[in-house]
Amino acid sequence: MTLLLIVVLAVTAFVLLRYFRPGDGQRVVGRPLGEEARWEERILLMTRGNRGALERAVTARRRRHPEKSRLELLKLVHDEYVKDRE
Repeated sequence: MTLLLIVVLAVTAFVLLRYFRPGDGQRVVGRPLGEEARWEERILLMTRGNRGALERAVTARRRRHPEKSRLELLKLVHDEYVKDRE
């Protein structure tokens, strides 16, 4: 009986830690990531997690295209990173 209780507590702790990560703010059970957050994740993978580089790139594109939304700017940044890798 004690072993079963320990296993249930361990599984519960794992699930809570997996889905409610501190500082994440985006991942909540039953709520998918927004499209903007998905594009940010793609760029962060390309920049090895360098959020500063991502924000600088978005700011540079915003100066050239002030009418575009952040999502459109993220797509431009992604496309340029992909083009640079080829």
